[in-house]
Amino acid sequence: MVSGAAALVVIFVILWVGLPLIGPALLAALWIGTGELARMFARRDVPLNLAFLRVGGLLVLIASTPQLQAYNPGVPWREVALGVSLLAAFIYELFAGANIMRLAFSMLSFLYLPWTLGYFLLLRYEPDAHLGIVTLSLPLVATFATDVGAYFVGRTFGRHKLAPTVSPNKTIEGFIGGLISAFLALFLYTWLIQGAFPFGHGELLVFAVLLSFAAQLGDLTESMLKRYCGVKDSGQFLPGHGGLLDRLDSLIFSVPLTYYLLVIFT
Repeated sequence: MVSGAAALVVIFVILWVGLPLIGPALLAALWIGTGELARMFARRDVPLNLAFLRVGGLLVLIASTPQLQAYNPGVPWREVALGVSLLAAFIYELFAGANIMRLAFSMLSFLYLPWTLGYFLLLRYEPDAHLGIVTLSLPLVATFATDVGAYFVGRTFGRHKLAPTVSPNKTIEGFIGGLISAFLALFLYTWLIQGAFPFGHGELLVFAVLLSFAAQLGDLTESMLKRYCGVKDSGQFLPGHGGLLDRLDSLIFSVPLTYYLLVIFT
């Protein structure tokens, strides 16, 4: 928990500075995370097209920058980057053996990590550079609170397995504890920054529940991938704490959901 809190502080500093730090950080996450995915799937003899994941991911990150989003905003830049990347992946297979398994798993991996990383940039500048730090901090607070609440409630009261075939240690009680912790944390956090959050208390409850659900779904999804690949951790990014994907798994779902909720309802 201490290491998680320290990591949260570092992340907040990166997000506060904005593009000069978050850009390189996301590039590093793209490079390290795709490498972890490639090594995990290799254990099942499933190859990934790393060039597609990394170059396509770079295009998605560029398309998610505030400068490009502001330039001719009628153009769906991220969708253009996605389309170009997928087209390149198809063309590659036409001339490199038509490995359908490599193509399918590479596309799955692309949508799982490179595509979702772009939402960190989008949310950092939604609705603008000043309030963006607040909006991007919401899924961070909700995710951290969810992890803490699910761990302690599950450890103390957990009796009923949530998804035993994917993550045997997760319980329904812990899941509910995570939901409650996320709401309490967001309630306190948004009270401290009154005026910056666009929703009322009722909407906040729905917001917190959805974010907590997304965070726990992200955690279970990565557990599913690791179980499929037969690994305990995604890598050794943090000795004793697993790989980078083990740290990002909850945010991979909660950050995009936050962006969608803010765009739709504000």
